[in-house]
Amino acid sequence: MTKIPPSRVQELYRLLDRLTIKEKHKVNLELLDRALIHPSYSSENNDHLEFCGDSVIRLEVTFYLYHYHLAPLGDLTNLRNQLVSDKTLAAIADSYNLDHFILVSAEAARTTPKLRSRLADGLEAVVGALYLSSSDFSLISPWLDQHWERLIPQLKTKPAYGNYKVALQELTQAEWRELPEYRLIQERPQFVAEVWVQNQCWGTGVGNSIKEAHQQAAAQALPLLQDFLQNNRTYTE
Repeated sequence: MTKIPPSRVQELYRLLDRLTIKEKHKVNLELLDRALIHPSYSSENNDHLEFCGDSVIRLEVTFYLYHYHLAPLGDLTNLRNQLVSDKTLAAIADSYNLDHFILVSAEAARTTPKLRSRLADGLEAVVGALYLSSSDFSLISPWLDQHWERLIPQLKTKPAYGNYKVALQELTQAEWRELPEYRLIQERPQFVAEVWVQNQCWGTGVGNSIKEAHQQAAAQALPLLQDFLQNNRTYTE
């Protein structure tokens, strides 16, 4: 493998200091260096580590929610999807000034709209590198869980928390400037409703009232749409 220049090694250690990682000897610096190389900079970049880190973060936050936050499954899914969104991950990355450590081409660096994606992808790649260094969460959870602890109460105070119709409406308005369409397809013995977005049915709900059926349909549709949008952004960037 390519030897890392001493100046770059110092940069990597500064990042580990910002992440408050004490067991630096466990970190594979070559993996960490690769995690901070944007695809625009080199063909040997962080793509695969980002792929790994994306799954690691989802699993890590799932464990955190399971152990520390008792809530209905739909609420936990909604929280997890918000916590692993590009918006949230980019904000976490920015709190460590991660963009300072990412090697990126001059042209890509000037593309401001891509900054959020670059930060989120970079954080995922760093997490992937740390996980592969230790094969567990010991280099990740101590600093990442602090963000979940801070963010979850904030998310729970939002009107959309626990109200899937509101959350789904906020999502579709932000993405397409349209409202979800609810279609009542059955009234007896229970109400059954479908929710349609972009000419596609994303969820079906059953309830003792139309309102309950709508909520159940939205609860089913919300994580599916969030995953669809996340995967679509990853594919197109």
